[in-house]
Amino acid sequence: MSNLYFAKNLKALCNQHPSVASVCREIGINRQQFNKYLNGSIFPSNHNLERIFSFFEVSQGAMQLEPGEFIRSVLEKSNQLHNSLRARGIDAVVDSMPNLVEELDRYQGYYNSYFHALGYPGYIVKSLIRIFRYRDRFYTSSIEHLWDKSTNIGPRNRFKYKGMMMYLGDRIFLTEYETLRKQVICHSIIYPNYRSNLDFLSGVTTGVGSLNAHEPKAARVEYQFLGKNMDVKKAINNCGLFVYDSESINDVIRSRIANDISSNEFLLTANGE
Repeated sequence: MSNLYFAKNLKALCNQHPSVASVCREIGINRQQFNKYLNGSIFPSNHNLERIFSFFEVSQGAMQLEPGEFIRSVLEKSNQLHNSLRARGIDAVVDSMPNLVEELDRYQGYYNSYFHALGYPGYIVKSLIRIFRYRDRFYTSSIEHLWDKSTNIGPRNRFKYKGMMMYLGDRIFLTEYETLRKQVICHSIIYPNYRSNLDFLSGVTTGVGSLNAHEPKAARVEYQFLGKNMDVKKAINNCGLFVYDSESINDVIRSRIANDISSNEFLLTANGE
């Protein structure tokens, strides 16, 4: 791959975003390192290449194109498709909704989410989710490892989700689509964090149960903020299924995701601040 072409095409992709700094934060690559890719002084490692291709949703072949051809055949077509899709259907509805960018901006970063496994009774799911901004919308990318890593017994089920986040009526709404098996859509409604330091977010999530039954279920969910940048591979390795009383689950989190309903309650409600 031509280092010169790659650098110019990467710069063209970055120009579609608010800033190079925002791209670096969202991909998780050091800014100084990324600048060297942009000026063509060094070429990314295979690992960082995959992260770049995945974030910008481009192929290796596309990045090998002469810059003028890259803009004509990749960027312009992508923008035309993007504008066409936004002009009809659900995109028109989304565009009509209030766009409270400033309300969601502080939530960008990485989180662990915790909730009772919908398809594995007695287990808690710990997954990794990233909230990021693209243009003037907010999106999520998350990974679930649904097996008990303390025993490594049974099948290893992996799920990846892409989602969209919106702020309406003083609540955060999140809709996610599972992109590997393409059989699941999950919805969550979350309380904003009103404290000066971002730590936990509480809400209720809905989805389906086990891989085969697909029973609709709801559960309380807790998001623990990890930071703007982190070792993603290490964080993913720490995710998985945990038995309810596992020492790996914080007691405060365990109590906040308990799905108990008292005798005078009729609905499952998120734990507030």
